Amino acid sequence: MTSVTRRTLVRIGAALGFVVVLIWLMIALESVTTIVMVAFLMAYILDPGVKWLESWRIPRTLAIGLMLSSGAIIIVLAVVLIVPRIIEEVAAFVQIAPDYVAKSRVVLLQMAERFNVQIPEDWDQVTRFLVEKWRMYLPKMADVSPRIFKSVFKSTLSLISALINLMLIPILAYYFMASFDNIKQGVSDLIPPYAREAVIEKFRQVDSVLSGFVRGQLTICAILAVLYTLGFLIIGIDLAVLLGLVGGILFIIPYLGTVVALIGASGMALVKYGEPIYVVYVVGWIAVVQLFESYILTPKIVGHAIGLHPVAYILALIIGAHLFGFVGLLVAIPVTAVLKVFAVTGVEMYRNSYLYRDSPNGIAGQ
Repeated sequence: MTSVTRRTLVRIGAALGFVVVLIWLMIALESVTTIVMVAFLMAYILDPGVKWLESWRIPRTLAIGLMLSSGAIIIVLAVVLIVPRIIEEVAAFVQIAPDYVAKSRVVLLQMAERFNVQIPEDWDQVTRFLVEKWRMYLPKMADVSPRIFKSVFKSTLSLISALINLMLIPILAYYFMASFDNIKQGVSDLIPPYAREAVIEKFRQVDSVLSGFVRGQLTICAILAVLYTLGFLIIGIDLAVLLGLVGGILFIIPYLGTVVALIGASGMALVKYGEPIYVVYVVGWIAVVQLFESYILTPKIVGHAIGLHPVAYILALIIGAHLFGFVGLLVAIPVTAVLKVFAVTGVEMYRNSYLYRDSPNGIAGQ
């Protein structure tokens, strides 16, 4: 084994060892890792705003404080304006849920008759059973939040710990943003000089991918949530705000938010009005929103930054959640984006190697 080969193997082994130790620490310290990752993600999202404020000669410390304060105000306003409306919608729906069950029976009977589908002979008994269950469980669902709260926070100590963790997130985000330049310089100094420029260039590519995706996708989710909600309110279906918000938020996973909004809103429209035309309204509105997203929003906001096929994107989330839980969901897409950047580099190296070209000058057979 030559000295060059031995040195290369040692470097590869050291890199793999570092990755293994890092993954082990992430799993062993999952609660701490989650807080750090959320704080870093918040800092990463807000950093361009901080730089924009700095361009107006605002000191960085003050710019960070303004961005964090603005984010907190937006969250508080969203909670104050949206949460009461959702609670009101759910409470109203609980009252009319038995009517929805009865209407669902009529709609299903009509559909069964139209398509010559046999229905159970004891359908009335099934309907009464469903109505009784709705009346029994829906009031309990209205106060499910306090029971979940009690089950999660079984003691005062755990509640205090959770509150401290939540308070730590903006504090850590502040220090991350304040120290971004130092962090970058420290990481750069740890890279061996012979590979520093090439590695930094790859990190620039990774940053370009992540910045375009993370900030762009969150922006698109927010816009879709607003558009879905407005359309559902105009059509007049129940739980319009809840369905619109859920559809927009779940769009972080390709197609999932659209499917949930489509199924939920169509079902509510069909049962409430009993006319297929209202389902057409729902489907038409979602189709218009999706066309707007596909041809205007995504090209303008995200572009081709992420460059991941939706299947690869979904698989990354599934694998990340399966291996590392919630932390895996947080890091799945960034890690996949990093792997893609380096995979492209690996393919380029392979195409320029003897394995592919069979000769140093790229002409096979020579």
